[in-house]
Amino acid sequence: MGLFLESNEDPMQPKGAQWSWWASLFVLCAMLGILLGLSFKTQKAIREQGGLNGSYDKNLNNQVVKDQLTIASLQSEKNKLEGLTSSAGQKSALLSSDLQLARYLAGLTDVTGPGVIVTLNDSKKRLLDAPTDIQNLYIIHDHDINTAINELKGAGAEAFSVNGQRVVVTTPIRCVGNNVFVNNTHQTPPYKIVAIGDPKTLQDGINLPGGFADGLRAIDPAMISIVKSPSLRISAFSGAVNPQYAHPVNAGLSDTTTKK
Repeated sequence: MGLFLESNEDPMQPKGAQWSWWASLFVLCAMLGILLGLSFKTQKAIREQGGLNGSYDKNLNNQVVKDQLTIASLQSEKNKLEGLTSSAGQKSALLSSDLQLARYLAGLTDVTGPGVIVTLNDSKKRLLDAPTDIQNLYIIHDHDINTAINELKGAGAEAFSVNGQRVVVTTPIRCVGNNVFVNNTHQTPPYKIVAIGDPKTLQDGINLPGGFADGLRAIDPAMISIVKSPSLRISAFSGAVNPQYAHPVNAGLSDTTTKK
């Protein structure tokens, strides 16, 4: 009866191994049904032949004992298989949960929740006679967007987008000349930063006295607005995810890639 438990397949395999268990379980249940039927039939025969003595009666009793032992063994195998399938189901559910969390952390799933919308815009003021470095103060640059996002991160924001572009760990936000690019996609002002997190905490975080928002307001209050929202939605990152140089390090194994 150990035949059904001697498979070398990993119970964590999602398809083949689980199908093997269910097939084995089905066969065991069918065998149990057949043997139970035969056992009842044999016991009935003993009762009907109660007047008989000798070898026939003895053989019937022996057969009943053998059937009962076989049924007990099959029942034990069935219980073990049921335990394995239950354990595999729990592990599969845990793996699915971990995978979903990993996809969320990588920005590969749509997310929704409360948060704030921070809008950064170039000033309408024009100081044509001022030096270039002074004029640049009235224009939103890549460092302004990055600073706003960092302030929101510090306040506990969990997901971001800029003008609909999901911000992930590999997202570049940079200026090329007077143009701002997010995920290598050209953007134009105003720049709408959507951040999901506790709305009040995020608002308080970016409004710290003497902080980033106060600096913009000192130049022109119209360059920044912050609005709380009970429900926001951020789409998944839609760019390519194909790392070429960074590779996972297997736990417990020495990293030979950095040793010469």
